[in-house]
Parts: sequence; structure tokens; C-alpha cells
Amino acid sequence: MANEPIFDVRATTPDEWRVACDTMRAALLTGPMSDDDWAKAQAGWEDHLSFTAWADDRCVGHAGAFRFDTVVPGGARVATAGVTRVGVLPTATRHGLLSRMMRDLLVASRADGRVLASLRASEAVIYRRFGFGVAADSHSVRLDTRRARPIGGAAPGSVRVLQRSEILDVVPAIYDRIIARPGAITRPTFLWERYLDDALVGDKAGHVVVHTSVDGVDDGFAHYTVAWHEEPFIDTYGVGEVHDVFGSTAAVELALWEFLVGIDLIRHFDVEERPLDDPMRLAVRDRRACETKQRFDEQWLRLLDVESCLAARTYRPGPALTIAVRDPWFDDNDDVFEVGSQRIVRLGRSAAADLTVEIDVLSAAYLGAVSWSELAAVGVVAGDATAVARADDLFASRPLAWCGSFF
Repeated sequence: MANEPIFDVRATTPDEWRVACDTMRAALLTGPMSDDDWAKAQAGWEDHLSFTAWADDRCVGHAGAFRFDTVVPGGARVATAGVTRVGVLPTATRHGLLSRMMRDLLVASRADGRVLASLRASEAVIYRRFGFGVAADSHSVRLDTRRARPIGGAAPGSVRVLQRSEILDVVPAIYDRIIARPGAITRPTFLWERYLDDALVGDKAGHVVVHTSVDGVDDGFAHYTVAWHEEPFIDTYGVGEVHDVFGSTAAVELALWEFLVGIDLIRHFDVEERPLDDPMRLAVRDRRACETKQRFDEQWLRLLDVESCLAARTYRPGPALTIAVRDPWFDDNDDVFEVGSQRIVRLGRSAAADLTVEIDVLSAAYLGAVSWSELAAVGVVAGDATAVARADDLFASRPLAWCGSFF
């Protein structure tokens, strides 16, 4: 038709960042940014891979990726593309623009040295076709402070509240030094400023506390906000939200929870993201003090460089396993790999394989939180039960993978 627009997908130039931002926000049912909000957000666009879709001269879609590292089993940190800001305007859907932007973005991410891609999905039916699989779940909880205390197993030491001027000098350094759980990511400065905004500026009651060991080492922190519950004065009480609790050990995290549940006037805390195997749920006095409100797919992963990703993590001892990977987007991933606790060997596409999977399935199993048995049970793993059981043993990892950083 004569009026049909001509669509184009290309890398976004810096002078197009703001219109790309507003396009993405419109696609995700949000209004455009104010000048003040853009001044705060712009830093997050500067170290950022960005692709936009255009209908003639009008921006109609965006897909981008942050640069950070992801902790994998064994403690290594692998270069990751944090896929974010993805959206297409309703006037431009059904033209393949999302697929084109995602392909260009992942190709550019590999060229940029990113071996892994990670995202948080607004809808759970979109990303498998791009090779992503759900590698870890999270849950949100409500913690009844009175029923929870006392908390058992807390590490000795002290807790101090940081002044606003201290927060960005103290907290990121602690976090970067202590994160060890698979799935955790490094946090660039602009993400810290976003996450800690309520504690850094404004009049909201946001606070950050730090735990210090008996040896004088800062080994954990918590970030939380508190407010009065709006009820008639006769039943006035406080409520809170916990945004971060990270410690060098489970005992340090329990010490931070011990502090939180002991704050006067607070009746309960809502906690948006916690690992499924959080020790806190076992350390409370009354197990029902910690109520799961929702379990959700937190971490979607896609291996961009299968060999590098497999080699980066550790495995449990035992005989090696051969896995055939099918990846329609990247030819060098489409191969047979021998996976063992000592080495990773590329065998060639014609080699025999114990298991055969698509790239999204391997990506789901990569961190060890999703078992091969679960995947085999829904028919996405080709191989016999013995090989599946061996894969379970080989890839198993504790603690369970969890990120705790929404981006």
C-alpha cells in the first residue's frame, strides 16, 4: 500500500536516546520523562548498547542492554548483557521489529565481549524464541516482625545507620566484595543511584544500615524504607519495605534481619525479592511469620557463547557428559560439548551426544537452580533417564541462584 511505512532497525545515536526512552516508556504503558527525571536517567544510557526501530522518521521501538557481570557457580564473574528497555509501540507490532532489534542487540553484545545475556521479562511468553530460558525464580514475602523475633543464627558484631553522604562511598564497595551467590550481578554506579534513590534524596524514610564484624570489617548491609500505616490513631503502627539484604555469610544476613525485626513500631516488612532458599525463613521463631506472597520468574538467561559460559562455572565431580546444543542464531554454539568437572571440550556437530537441547533449555539449566529432570519432564530434553540424572548431579549448585537486582 502507498501509505505503508518503511521500517528500519539500527543502532541508536546519543541524540536519539531521549526519544528512544520515551518510545520505550510508551510501549510499557508509562508517560514520557520530565526534564528532571531525564537528567537523572541519562547516565544509564551512556554505557549502554541500544537499538531502535523506526517507521520513516518516527521511533517506534527500542531494545537495549546494560553492561555488567554475573556470578556463576564457583564464583567466577562472566561478562553479561543485561537486556532492558524493550518495547514496540502498538502501531508497529506484528512487523518483526522486536526480533530484528533482539538479533542486532545480541550480535552486538557478543562483539562487545558479552558471553551471557540476562533479562527480567514483563511477559513470560516472549523470550524463549530468542533463546532465553528461566534460570532462577524468586519470591516476595511479608515478614511479621513480632512473630519473627528472635532471629536465630545471627553473626556477632554491630550495626550502624549510614548518613546520606556516606552511602555511595560505603555500600557499593561492600556489595562488590561480598557477592558470591550464583545469579548475582555487579551493579554499575547508575544502578546504585537508582536503587538507593529514596535513601539518598527526598523526604521518604529510606535508610541503609551496615553490619560490622567483631574484627571491625564491614561485611553486609540492608536497605529499607518505613512509613506509618494509615489507620485511625488508636491502632497506629509502622510498616516497611526491605529492598536489599546482602551479607558475606548467611549469619551476617541473619544479623541484619535481627536488626530489622527489632525496629520499634514496625509491624511487618514487605520484601519484593528474596531467594527461594533464604536462610531467614528457617531462622525466624515462628515459621509462619514469613509468608510467601508470590513466586515469580526472576532471571531469564541466554548463553551467547556456550563454550565460554560452560568453561566459566564449576561442576560437581563425576563422569563427563556430552550435550548437543542447537542454536539457530549463532553457528559456533550449534555443536556438541563434553562437560566435565575438569574441562569443557568442543567435539563437533557430528559427535554422539548423551543429551540434546535447544539453547533456551541449556540456558535455563546453566546456573543449577532449574534441574535437568524438571526440563526433561516437560519434553524439552532428548536423552535417557541415566544421562538426565547425571546432568542433575553435574550442574547442581547451592545456594540456589538468585539475583536480587531488577533492571
